[in-house]
Amino acid sequence: MSFPASKSSLKMVRKTRGRKSIQGIKPQLTSLIDVMTILLIYLLKSFSSEGEIVTVSKNLILPESSAQKRPELNVTLTVNSSVIMAEDKVVADVQKELNTEDLVINGLNSWLQTRREATEKISQYSTKTKFKGDITIQGDKRIRFRLLKKIMYTCGQQGYNNFSLAVRKKGD
Repeated sequence: MSFPASKSSLKMVRKTRGRKSIQGIKPQLTSLIDVMTILLIYLLKSFSSEGEIVTVSKNLILPESSAQKRPELNVTLTVNSSVIMAEDKVVADVQKELNTEDLVINGLNSWLQTRREATEKISQYSTKTKFKGDITIQGDKRIRFRLLKKIMYTCGQQGYNNFSLAVRKKGD
């Protein structure tokens, strides 16, 4: 009986193939860096830098408007049915102010004066900060015009003459 000659060499080939340990796959590092860079650029481009500048409180219903101008970061006054707040600090009571005949709201006037003086003091040391007199009023759509007139007059007395009224976009 004869044995094929190729059988013995095949066993040797199999033995040597089996002895080689399979090493882990090493991905190209430059390819991974390229992929991560592309993902980072995509995420940065899709990130909205405008975002929500104005945060409206829950119990405030803004009037609707068809205005297209985006809100800017200014001093913010919030007026609802019970209080007037400047930068989330209560400065006056709405009912008390509606019952007085004086056009100046004292609590708001003193807060605005303090804010203006602080901004002017900072502007002496920094060229980036300057008092511009910009103010955003978030008023509930049910507030009385007489109250809004008092607020605007008080702001004007302290040099805040550039009024912006926060509104909702029609249909939102």
